Amino acid sequence: MREHIREWRQSGYRGVTSRVTRDLLTHWFANPERASHQKLFFAQQEAIETAIWLNELAERSNAGTHILTQLRQRHATAGDDPADQLPRLAFKMATGSGKTVVMACLILYHYLNRREYRNDTRYCDYFLVVAPGITIRDRLKVLIPDPRHESPQDAQDYYRQRYLLPPAYRAALGELAHRLIVTHYHEFLPRQLSGNKKTPFDGKLDEAGNKVRHCEDEHLILRRVLGRFKSGRRLLVINDEAHHCYLPRAKGKDTELDNSETENERAAIWFSGIRAVAQRFKLRAVYDLSATPYYLSGSGYPAYSLFPWTVSDFGLIEAIESGLVKIPFLPVDDSSHAIDEPILKNLYEHCKGELPRKGQRKLRKDAEDDAPATEAAPHLPGIVRSALEQFYAHYEEYERGQRKQGELRADMFTAPPVFIVVCNNTTVSREVFKEIAGYERMDEHGQTTIVPGRLPLFSNFDVHTGRPLDRPPTLLIDSDALEHSGQIDESFKKVFAPEIERFKRDYRQRHPDRSIEQLTDADLLREVVNTVGKPDTLGAHIRCVVSVSMLTEGWDANTVTHVMGLRAFGSQLLCEQVAGRALRRRHYLIDPKTGKFPPEYAHIIGVPFKLFKAGQSSAVDAPEYATLRALPERASLEIRFPNLVGYRLETDSSALKADFSATPDYFIDTTRQPLETILGTAVSGDTQTLRARLEDLRDQQVLYTLTKEYLLRVHDEKQRHDLRLFQQVKTIVGQWYEQKLKLKGETDPLYKRLIIYDDPQPIVESINRGIVAHAAETERVLPILNHYNPLGTTAHVFGHTSKKTWPTKKSHINLVVADTDAWEQIAAKTLERIPAVESYVKNAFLGFAIPYIQGGKEREYLPDYLVRIRHANGETANLILEITGFNKDKELKRWAVRERWLPAVNNMRQKLGLAPWHFAEITDIDDIKPALERIVGDIVAEIDARAADTALMHAQLHSLARIWDNEDDEIWNDL
Repeated sequence: MREHIREWRQSGYRGVTSRVTRDLLTHWFANPERASHQKLFFAQQEAIETAIWLNELAERSNAGTHILTQLRQRHATAGDDPADQLPRLAFKMATGSGKTVVMACLILYHYLNRREYRNDTRYCDYFLVVAPGITIRDRLKVLIPDPRHESPQDAQDYYRQRYLLPPAYRAALGELAHRLIVTHYHEFLPRQLSGNKKTPFDGKLDEAGNKVRHCEDEHLILRRVLGRFKSGRRLLVINDEAHHCYLPRAKGKDTELDNSETENERAAIWFSGIRAVAQRFKLRAVYDLSATPYYLSGSGYPAYSLFPWTVSDFGLIEAIESGLVKIPFLPVDDSSHAIDEPILKNLYEHCKGELPRKGQRKLRKDAEDDAPATEAAPHLPGIVRSALEQFYAHYEEYERGQRKQGELRADMFTAPPVFIVVCNNTTVSREVFKEIAGYERMDEHGQTTIVPGRLPLFSNFDVHTGRPLDRPPTLLIDSDALEHSGQIDESFKKVFAPEIERFKRDYRQRHPDRSIEQLTDADLLREVVNTVGKPDTLGAHIRCVVSVSMLTEGWDANTVTHVMGLRAFGSQLLCEQVAGRALRRRHYLIDPKTGKFPPEYAHIIGVPFKLFKAGQSSAVDAPEYATLRALPERASLEIRFPNLVGYRLETDSSALKADFSATPDYFIDTTRQPLETILGTAVSGDTQTLRARLEDLRDQQVLYTLTKEYLLRVHDEKQRHDLRLFQQVKTIVGQWYEQKLKLKGETDPLYKRLIIYDDPQPIVESINRGIVAHAAETERVLPILNHYNPLGTTAHVFGHTSKKTWPTKKSHINLVVADTDAWEQIAAKTLERIPAVESYVKNAFLGFAIPYIQGGKEREYLPDYLVRIRHANGETANLILEITGFNKDKELKRWAVRERWLPAVNNMRQKLGLAPWHFAEITDIDDIKPALERIVGDIVAEIDARAADTALMHAQLHSLARIWDNEDDEIWNDL
């Protein structure tokens, strides 16, 4: 269809025989005056063009005839009875893409053509619009022409408001109101007859044990619903949210979308009503419009498959890409150990066992006989409270951003952003409502206290005084709340008297056959939720809505920015409908700089919504394999490692160490040493200050000075020029500086730098007391490298595995292989999130092994991970990471790593061109994240120290160069 419509559009709509049709197409899609009005979206244009092409041109072309034949075959799938084969056309249009405008255009197309060509059977005499409920039915009243207002600014109908009616046809619109009925499918249900029409059998039991009721027959139902339409005339039916209208093949239940009745029952009632209409009228076409025209599970058809008569498809992905709806933000990662998806992506699955179950609250009927009801503290799992707190914090930040932008235009954000929570039953919704909005609590003495909501902007009580707010920002709306919530009380009616009066006035105009005296508190509550985000209405002030299932569809608030799901989602249909509540755009103002709509955002948690549906494959016996390989685009993440086949030992007798455990502390008494001196004069009040500028010193400078003093007083001239000895002494001096140097009078470590001004002799004596020379020879380990392959690399990794894998971002290799119950994957996820981790690789198909001897035989130990850590200064370090623990030979493997492999490699790392190597093991799965952060933090700290040592060495070499250049004996003596 899309190909045919594109060709027809590009041809200038060649073949159109109706002048009215050409006038409408030109006005809608080619009129330059529409530049000053809201242009029709491509989704709307394609749907309208498709319906017109099928109605006027399809029968006159081979391609059209073929398509019409296919449609008749698809209609036959609805049932074997010819009466079940309705002439249906389905238009899939995502939420927010403008279905109501398409309805208005199609009604105008048929109505205006019928006025011009009364005998042309292609055009319809009457129009029936069917909605799934009262809310949507009332919203579709914009399809009924408003005779009170002629100007587009004041008109309440879309024909004038959206500039859909060409000026030449304005006088023709008046009669349409008498040829159009907007209703909902419940009107097709037979009503019980009253008065004298009762039969003697009323109230008796039939064979099945049910009471006999005298109800309307099909003829009476149609006369009630379509009373002013003349039978036998041409009729067009438009179904809004048409996924509720089909003939079920099965009696299975699918309560996913509604907790009170099965979807199959709803679908059967709706379809049966349309079928009865088709028997009394010439049903020209049934236009099904829906964002999700799918068969539901339990219907007898393939679950969630498209209606086979779908002729136009503009889904949610297209709507997002084209900017017609808000951009959704969904959880994609978190800091937990969840591997498959973030916890907040499907919150209900992680807390459903802890949620209160339906029916746990006392029956309302029992509570009515007691004193005024008070509430206990809300009972919600900690994970739900945490999610609410985090999401609310984001809501606050988002609103602050909106307010900041709104300063440019004062009228842009008159209504607050809306936060909705969709729960699994009325018990849970009540608990969430108490948590968010607050509640009244009665103690054991009968005293009632107010507990404000935990989220200040959503609390219905003043968080400081506890008094109820005049305009409560949070609304509870479910089947129980509609009747018994008490949210519509006398104070509410008093505060909202102007809005209630306005609602009654509009209600009287919309329903002249009904009395406003029959309006109930439930009707007012429905009006509150139906007008959320609309100025000067009962719902204009609402910030938060807590509901069960009534928000899955038919709610067109465009101010929703945050949606939290706390219920099961068995299908992507329900996910899309719930997420769709937040996707309707707030504004359709073109940015003059880009010529496009500026982006708007929606934030969704707890709804496992997938924007892209994965394909399905048939089951096979062979296991599925994943391919591990090095990615060329990640060459910068390559990790190189030495291939050792053994070790050799050398001796070194020049090492020093220190033990200060028995050395007395060395104190700096700041009370006896002036840190600041003020200079003044007797002839004026001016002063000057002398101050020890300790902030200009660095600790490394102080350590360098103390090391120089120590070498000068303790070692001979030859040893003073031994840079390796200098580094050892400096390390010991740093240890003394940290452990033994104490302050009196001050606590800021900055004042330790005052040591540089003290007498060097007692300092050197204190340091020297802790130094002990190594008298005995110590072993030095060196590596024996593989002769043919001394260095390994991640660049050569390639292999296939049937084990579970996890995708990577910081690894040269595309996947991580899980050898145990997801431990390695949790570790990989944690490594991805630690900033200091530059790269890592799972030891699979890598060839990395640590040799050791067990029972006189050579063995190899294969650690889990190699990790490269990069410091902010650019220096790196390598880490061997063991996650699951050693399976066997634990002590031998641990000794081989710590006492042989690490010292061997690190003793020759500079020759090999490698960074220092470290080793760590984690055996507690619950400790992976904090343990890894500690390990990486320690390595980074060591890099810091090594960087300072390098800077010192450069300074020494610079000093030596100056000595050689100047041949200054005095500098030699000082050194």
